[in-house]
Amino acid sequence: MSPMPFTQPSAGPSRQPAAFRDIAVIANDLPCDSAALATAAALARHHGAELDVVQVLAMPLSAVDAWSLVPDPACVERYAQIREAAAKRALAFQRGLPPLGVEGRVLTFEAYGESPAGIAATAARRADLSVIARPDGPPSDASRVHDVFAALLLESGRPVLLVPAGHASPSLPPRHAVIAWSDTREAARAVHDALPLLASAETVDILMVDPVASFLEDTASFGSVLAAHLERHGVTARIVTETSRGRLVAGVILDRASRAKAQLIVAGGYGHSRLREWVIGGTTRNLFFDTPVPILFSH
Repeated sequence: MSPMPFTQPSAGPSRQPAAFRDIAVIANDLPCDSAALATAAALARHHGAELDVVQVLAMPLSAVDAWSLVPDPACVERYAQIREAAAKRALAFQRGLPPLGVEGRVLTFEAYGESPAGIAATAARRADLSVIARPDGPPSDASRVHDVFAALLLESGRPVLLVPAGHASPSLPPRHAVIAWSDTREAARAVHDALPLLASAETVDILMVDPVASFLEDTASFGSVLAAHLERHGVTARIVTETSRGRLVAGVILDRASRAKAQLIVAGGYGHSRLREWVIGGTTRNLFFDTPVPILFSH
């Protein structure tokens, strides 16, 4: 049998990036959950996506003898209270979706001796994007949410959109965006994952802080390869280089985002180990706690 002849397509390849079709909102039983839901709903309306609101219940373990066949009555009562409160939250979320103009469902999981953050990350693998809000209340709340955020970023295999509390009226998709670019796997993944958000932006800055020459680019052409790649996807970007001069890289990124009036930052997350960032700090951690605008992270 002779091979089938190659036929050139009559039309050129589409330059429209794939849209988000399933978005997971990770609820943490905090007031800032409303900011995550509002942001996710705005994206869902734009992309025609459906929402999964995910809540994971940390179920306490009984302190009685592990060999006992009789459940601890106090623990059983506590389970009932946790489930009742979760059911009320789920009903409120479900009733809140139609007014936001989106369709979706509420998924409730129970964690017995397992990491609630890990369960949330597993649930997020079925979505194109997960959205989580950073609280502005007690540091303990922010630390708890940071643990969930880190699990999503490192274990879900999906991008994570971080929304600061108080960002209940998001400008997404963004008119102005900043890409925190470095020649790393994480940053490359973030740019790719952010294409559906960057496609309609009026301005996109490729920001490089203290860039280093490589075999792909010398100092005279920093960012040009990425700019050309984005151009082929219909995204026009301008190149910006900054010198840190002893400042934290996260501070340089946030300063540029402020000057560019960016509604979105795109960044790779945890290029160093999470333990290293926890011990001595790092750009991902600093951006998480300090950003005033949403950030799309990928790992």
